[in-house]
Amino acid sequence: MTDVMRIAPEGIIDARTRPPIAAFVDDRTYTNLARTLRNTAARGWTITPAMRRADLDGYLAESRQAGIVRAGVPARAPNRWWGGKGNDPVFAARDEHPDLFFVYAAVDPFRAGAAESIRGLVDRGAKGIVLEPGISDVPAYVDDRAIDPVYEACAAAGVPALVMGGGETGPDLSFSDPVRIDRVAVRFPELTVVNVHGGWPYAQAALGVAFRRSNVWMLPDVYFPGLPGEADYVKGIATFLQDRFLFATGYPFCPVQETIDRYLGFGLSDEVLRKVMRENAVRLFGLEESR
Repeated sequence: MTDVMRIAPEGIIDARTRPPIAAFVDDRTYTNLARTLRNTAARGWTITPAMRRADLDGYLAESRQAGIVRAGVPARAPNRWWGGKGNDPVFAARDEHPDLFFVYAAVDPFRAGAAESIRGLVDRGAKGIVLEPGISDVPAYVDDRAIDPVYEACAAAGVPALVMGGGETGPDLSFSDPVRIDRVAVRFPELTVVNVHGGWPYAQAALGVAFRRSNVWMLPDVYFPGLPGEADYVKGIATFLQDRFLFATGYPFCPVQETIDRYLGFGLSDEVLRKVMRENAVRLFGLEESR
């Protein structure tokens, strides 16, 4: 805790985590926990006892010990590929742990009334809106024009769109092509677009988009650190992205303390680490400063 307290004495904000709560225990992350933990181990992470047991109390204790004071919990719209429980369970988790969890609501942009639902979700306390069109019942690209009303509604409501833009974001790698994030950012300059999964494996191209588009933020979570492209993300953090990069563990794909330790080992300045591990999230999601 010594280094963390020096860098962010008010505590760290984990911008994206999936703890073993009702919202997630029936999706593939936890129903096939062995697969998840094989993925974790394959990238060189240490599997903690809480991860192995899918133990919520253990997760809470590990987070508290590591200096995590707030954690963003993303909903997932129901879909036939990965499941998803919708918004109610994540709001319930926030209500059970209001001092820790804050919520990103999710919409299926192709469902009737999706755009009209945004204002109500924000009024309910959502700090952002999750969009994962690549795993919709009929997969689509993030720059599909049919999604435009939802992007417009997010911009009008003043909340970021957390767009799954990398990793297993669709049936093939074309769904991770960062040029699609670029098109959305150009089309909606008033909208903050958070590239969830950071465009991986197209790390350099995704960083290039963020360099050109000041309304694009990066949240690579489970794909950083520990995979090819790591050095490129670090270079971005150290330079033009220091005000638009969000620390996130992507738990249980990465352990909390070890992820923090990796960030602390990159040689970044305390000022930059403080931005990435706390201040950027406070600013983007309107979180209270004092804890």
